Amino acid sequence: MTHEGPSGGHAGPAADRPAASNHHSSSTGSPRRRGRFFGVTGTVLLTVLALAGMLVAGARVSSRGMHEAVPAGQGQSVQDTAGDVATTSAAVTRHGRPIVVAIVAGTSGTVASDLLAPYDIFASSPAFHPYVVAAHTGPVPLEGGPALVPTHTFADVDADPALRPDLVVVPALSKPTGPTESALRSWVITQHDRGAKVLSVCAGAVVLAETGILDGLHATSHWSRISALAKSRPAVHWMRGRRWVEDGSVTTTAAVSSGVPGALHLVAELAGPAEAQRVADLHPELGWTPAQSTAIAKDHFAIRDVPVGLNFVEPWFRPTVGIALDDGVDELDATAAFEVYTQSAAARTVALSTGHTVRTRHGLTLLTTSTHDAPSLSRIVVPGVHDIDAGMQRWAASRRVDVEQLKSETGDAGSGRSGGGFTTALQNLTDHSGVTTGASTAKMIGYPTEHVDLEGGHHVVTRAVLLLALSVILAVLVGRAPALISRRRRRRTGEVAATA
Repeated sequence: MTHEGPSGGHAGPAADRPAASNHHSSSTGSPRRRGRFFGVTGTVLLTVLALAGMLVAGARVSSRGMHEAVPAGQGQSVQDTAGDVATTSAAVTRHGRPIVVAIVAGTSGTVASDLLAPYDIFASSPAFHPYVVAAHTGPVPLEGGPALVPTHTFADVDADPALRPDLVVVPALSKPTGPTESALRSWVITQHDRGAKVLSVCAGAVVLAETGILDGLHATSHWSRISALAKSRPAVHWMRGRRWVEDGSVTTTAAVSSGVPGALHLVAELAGPAEAQRVADLHPELGWTPAQSTAIAKDHFAIRDVPVGLNFVEPWFRPTVGIALDDGVDELDATAAFEVYTQSAAARTVALSTGHTVRTRHGLTLLTTSTHDAPSLSRIVVPGVHDIDAGMQRWAASRRVDVEQLKSETGDAGSGRSGGGFTTALQNLTDHSGVTTGASTAKMIGYPTEHVDLEGGHHVVTRAVLLLALSVILAVLVGRAPALISRRRRRRTGEVAATA
């Protein structure tokens, strides 16, 4: 009995040691694991945020690049840029006068093709008198094109009964909602209430939806926007798979290039099918007829659109393409060249001329960059049926810049026919950027590609892919930086303690 106490007393502490050791392990190991978990989580989160930040920055650069800066001191007052159109519009319609078409331009920016392409169609018929109207007297920026001098202001039109529009065309605007374009929306409502027909082009339907004009009507818009519009504007009956939709006095169109058949439909309705066919024949690449079906594919984003997406979020080191404009250039040809490169984000574009302005075939004034102020260019493309201006040709040769004519085989300068419009512009883009980019861009602008050579394999956007890889590497380095800095500090602290 006397030996049990010491024996038990000796055994007790020995038995307690493992428990003490386990307690020490659990009390120190758990915080270490938690620290490691939070460290890895922080690294991943920081990496993702860094990559997202770089991609967002790239997207903003691409968005800003859609607007060419309005040259300082150029066209600061409204000019009667539609004089030529007024002269050729001597013919009258069944209403006893030319049909007045007002195409509105926003102060925040207007999609160039949504404005210029329908203007070309209506201006090509003597039955119509089109003009561009804006809130102020200064030049207005065009998204995907050069700045434009409007023909009239809203106040001018309101003060002159002869300018009262029979039809109002509403293009897509950079800021379709909010206070920036409130004057434009109010003016459109007023004209609609007075009995004017309304045509919206592409995302111009967003502007009309904001006014309430579309409530209770069937309408369409760009395929990428319809789902969001169906949620935000449920009072409108949104339709997919239609080139244009007419409901009462309001016609809405699908993606960008659909503004052309939408405008031709209204020419047929207001001036007769024969006149519409005559205007359409000026652009034979369209293949338009009054009986043309309005059915189109119900498009959506797909994996093949990735190259264009990469171009948009990785705009660095893109080539710069000069689009050479000269007096008399066809509006549709000119805007098509800008539109396909803007939508593809494959290159930055510059509206180039030997002066500071050009006057289009139907009298609009566009503000351009003079060759004296031109940046370094990768190449120059020339839209339209006319050859490049001699002065521009000499300048290009002195800079050793290649010049490419965007001219279709059916183009005829003598007859004033089209230079190929979207077809030749898409073909030029495809030749330089590949079939994948060409096909995706055609889908974005809603243009049929029967006459564009899109055969062949997919084209890898090497520049954008390499930039994305570099962005990922930089993001990983940024994400790892705090852990690497912390580890280096601990190592230095340990070295100091060891030497002390």
